[in-house]
Amino acid sequence: MDRRSALKQAALLAGGLAWLPSCDFGPQRAAVALDNLQLDTDLQDLLAKVAATIIPSEENESGEISPGAEEMDLYRFILVMVDDCLPSEDQTAFSNGLKQLTLFTKAHLEKPFPQKEQTENEAILTQLMEIEEAPAATEGAEVSPAEQLKDIQTFLGITKRYTIQGYMVSEYFMTEKFPYKLVPGPYQACVSTEGLTVM
Repeated sequence: MDRRSALKQAALLAGGLAWLPSCDFGPQRAAVALDNLQLDTDLQDLLAKVAATIIPSEENESGEISPGAEEMDLYRFILVMVDDCLPSEDQTAFSNGLKQLTLFTKAHLEKPFPQKEQTENEAILTQLMEIEEAPAATEGAEVSPAEQLKDIQTFLGITKRYTIQGYMVSEYFMTEKFPYKLVPGPYQACVSTEGLTVM
């Protein structure tokens, strides 16, 4: 090896090492690019946890795991739908509700969201949706508990709607749970109507 190629390799190595600290090899998600909503990756992770609480992954009798909202990254679908399809006042309520969720549950339900167990997270979200009267205001709070609760319930309603919608139009659901059949479907000569429920 001559001196010139050795210097080139040393320069390349030094340049690579200089860029190394800017590389992030952590497990965090990349933020979704949005036009109207301003949500950092921590809030997007919290939204993903709420969606995963609404549609968790499940294990069937044969041991196969059916993916839930977290495995399908439905939080991305929710963010795009809110950013593109909702009016600005609903977008504001959505982002405010997401930002206040953990603080509100810690202050008024004495349990911050999320918890480790799925059942606890389900109980927290159910409790939030069922609260009819906001708790008393605390001194020095910038936003009243009534406004917080209204934004949180709006956020949860929007998140639930788009989580279900995203799941229903996902490739997994359309191919595994509800596979497409050409209309009018296969011919069946003899079909029993016993136990048939007509709506």
